[in-house]
Formats: sequence, structure tokens, C-alpha cells
Amino acid sequence: MLTMRRHRAGRAGSRPAVMALLPLVAIIHAGHAAAAEVLPLVSIKEVMELTITPATNTLWNVPERPTEEQWVALEQASVTLLVATDAIGRGGAGERDAEWASNPAWAAFNQALIGAGLDALKAIRARNSEALIAAGDVLYPPCEGCHLQFNPGVAAGN
Repeated sequence: MLTMRRHRAGRAGSRPAVMALLPLVAIIHAGHAAAAEVLPLVSIKEVMELTITPATNTLWNVPERPTEEQWVALEQASVTLLVATDAIGRGGAGERDAEWASNPAWAAFNQALIGAGLDALKAIRARNSEALIAAGDVLYPPCEGCHLQFNPGVAAGN
């Protein structure tokens, strides 16, 4: 019983120290929350034109028998596509980007693009040209559908 009393007394004695740390914990927590709210640096249009379009063009133009160097370029294109698609799913710095990213149709197109990108990456890492071409075929409809709904006049693959 004596051990139990000492333990309880030790806990009670540490309560002021814990209470003194609460403001620090709150500041740290607020700092983490602020860090999570990263503002986009560029517009969706810029991400599309400078990263997604070149990546998809690479993935849609698979050589019949890719060399190791070409497989590496295809993998880079697939990873670039996935990172860029993830980023535009949260919006961008453009005038209508936040509006687009909050639209359920945008989220659906974005998820389809990520799914096709993951399939492409899996095929690339397996060095499977047929599966990569199939992933590219799945990649095209969400690109075209999204362009038709959110940016009419821009065809996928341009």
C-alpha cells in the first residue's frame, strides 16, 4: 500500500508541471495545424500544362519494346502524374481552382486519374507494356471528361 501512495503522490505533485506545459502543447498543435494549411503556389492550369500534359503524353506514347532508359522515363512520367494529380486535387492558385477542387465531379475525375496512374506505375515496374497501354486507355477518359466539364475547348493530350 505504501508504494501505491507514493505513486499517487508523485502524480499529484506533477500536475502543476503538466498544467504549465499545456500552453506549449497548444502552441505546437496550432503550429502543426497551420503547417497543414499550405497554400497552393501555382494554378491548376500551370500544373496541367507543365507537368500533367508532358507526363500523360509520355505514358500514351509507349514504345513497342521500351529500353531500360525508356522504362525509367516512363516511371518518372507516372510518378510525376501521380504527384501532380494529387496536388491539383486540393486546388491551385488560379482564380477558379478552389471552386473546381471542391466540386464532386472534379474529385471523381481526379480519383480516376490517380487510379489509372497507379495502374500505369504498377505496369511500368513490372515492365509490362500491354498493361501500361491498358492503363493509358483508362487514363484518357477522365482527362477528356474533366476538360469538357471544367475547361471546354481544351482537348486531352494537347
